[in-house]
Amino acid sequence: MILLFLRLLLTIGTAFLVGKLVSKVKLPSILGWLITGMVLGPHALSLMNQQLLDTQWYQTVVHILECGVGLMIGTELVWNKIKRSGKAIVITTLTQSLGTFLLVSLVFGIVFYVSNIPVYLAFIFGGIALATAPAPALSIVREFKTTGPVTKTLIPMAALDDIVGCIVFITTIAIVAGNLSAGDLPAYMIALVVILPLLIGVVTGLAAGLVLKKERSKSITLMLLIVMIIVASAVGFIFNTLVLPRPVLNFMLIGMAFSATFSNMISEMRLQQIMDGFNPILGVSMIVVILNLGAPLDYHLILGAGLFTAIYILARAAGKYFGAYFGASITKSPETVKKYLGLTLLPHSGVSLVFTGIAVSVLAAPAPECAKIVQGTIAAAAVINEIIAVITAKKGFEWAGEMNSATNRSDDKMQHIIITISRQHGSGGREIGRKVAQQLGLPFYDREIIELAAKDSNIDISFFENSETKDAGSLIYDLSAGSHVMLPITDRVYLQQVKTIRDIARNGGCVIVGRCADAILADNPHILRVFVYADADTRRERVETLYHEPANELEKLEKKRCSYYQHYTGKRFGDAQNYDMCLNSGSLGLDECVKTICSAYHNHVGESTEEE
Repeated sequence: MILLFLRLLLTIGTAFLVGKLVSKVKLPSILGWLITGMVLGPHALSLMNQQLLDTQWYQTVVHILECGVGLMIGTELVWNKIKRSGKAIVITTLTQSLGTFLLVSLVFGIVFYVSNIPVYLAFIFGGIALATAPAPALSIVREFKTTGPVTKTLIPMAALDDIVGCIVFITTIAIVAGNLSAGDLPAYMIALVVILPLLIGVVTGLAAGLVLKKERSKSITLMLLIVMIIVASAVGFIFNTLVLPRPVLNFMLIGMAFSATFSNMISEMRLQQIMDGFNPILGVSMIVVILNLGAPLDYHLILGAGLFTAIYILARAAGKYFGAYFGASITKSPETVKKYLGLTLLPHSGVSLVFTGIAVSVLAAPAPECAKIVQGTIAAAAVINEIIAVITAKKGFEWAGEMNSATNRSDDKMQHIIITISRQHGSGGREIGRKVAQQLGLPFYDREIIELAAKDSNIDISFFENSETKDAGSLIYDLSAGSHVMLPITDRVYLQQVKTIRDIARNGGCVIVGRCADAILADNPHILRVFVYADADTRRERVETLYHEPANELEKLEKKRCSYYQHYTGKRFGDAQNYDMCLNSGSLGLDECVKTICSAYHNHVGESTEEE
């Protein structure tokens, strides 16, 4: 056991490193994790061998971690967040799921009819094809901190898609089994496979909500959450081994229902605190879960993939894309959701392999040749599709403009300059910015940014207030501090402000005070970055007389502002090389600073005009 455990640790470490290397070439880390699983799995180097995969303790660990990954989905299923778009999400989920089932079934129905293969097999292919594996797409959400309409639609859809997928597949396979007189899949399995994990999650989630509602220290909160996840998983184990005729429960679905339940019982701030502490464990969980998806994939099957595999991949992709497009169109969803949501729904392997295993066991005795067709086609498709799907999903987020790392440049023909003013607290930078905007006839953005950001998001405006002087969350995660869709509130606030600032910049010249705008728009060729500072005495006096704040808080606030700026930008606050000009308002005076900035603005406009 110790040796097998060391094998697992070595595999996880290797996957982490490979993921980092893959990310260097602008591809998702998950692709590296999947490849590592295949290469180190039982079909290749066998470091993660079949003996390890079959051990009870390994399967137990994976199921618990799957339950933990389910929290990524469930914590987004807060009623206040989804009530506005709930109808659209349900309709789009049904159109893309059932659309995929119908299209794949139709295509294979024609193919199998022509090939003299039993047509009922087409419906099994359709049932396998409609489900989406949420972990790969959500891993991309975590890694690239995607935010926007596509992301907001995908997260709750991942939960609903699993439910619809289970219902349709189990119903289909039960009908086929009955007609073939296989008889080893009881009818009650249809209800149990879907309802039971939800019921387990809800019941244990209610207990978790009562336990987690009370404010406690970060370490105690984390310990309690882990205990409750283990409890939820343990109940799943009991039913999986003692009640059901075969282990088919979806533990990610248990985790989703579990977290959705307690998330609706506690405040948003408390939920943020809970998930902040859980992030490091979530990072490891994602790697192990993805490795477990990749290990059973035999890369040799790529060479042996035939026509059925190609048809399956193409038909499923078409069903997902056009089904999502149709659903988004009739619900009048944003244009980006119409065009790109379908691309994020292509990952498939984990769910497809579970469904395939059930189908093969049903077909093995009465129709062994059909069982071979299903197993060979889906196994090869799982390998090929997953590699393609991960890349495609990333491109979908990128084309939708929801990649935080994506560069959003202003129109190259724009001649108006965007002035960003960073300032020390008490230096008068805000007043300078307002006067500059008045003299130049430019829009002025300070508090206006947080008002726009709050209006455009589901985040209360109170979270945006003085965010620059609040403790930063963890935006950039590694193995020990992973990000996830339920980001810390400071990160979500920052990302929303990034989007708002970039939207503002696209509209032309303006003056923006603070909010890390100088770093966010650093790649914009039409930007004038100003830093305003002053000596400590000047700032203390200003803080006391104008802001009516205690002067002894000045240093503390300044440290927090510096920490916030460095955390989110990776740059040092006040470092001269990060700005086009640094002005000492204490010695120059506010009016002279205004004149200097206006002069620099006109010079920039002139230079821009000459370049045009």
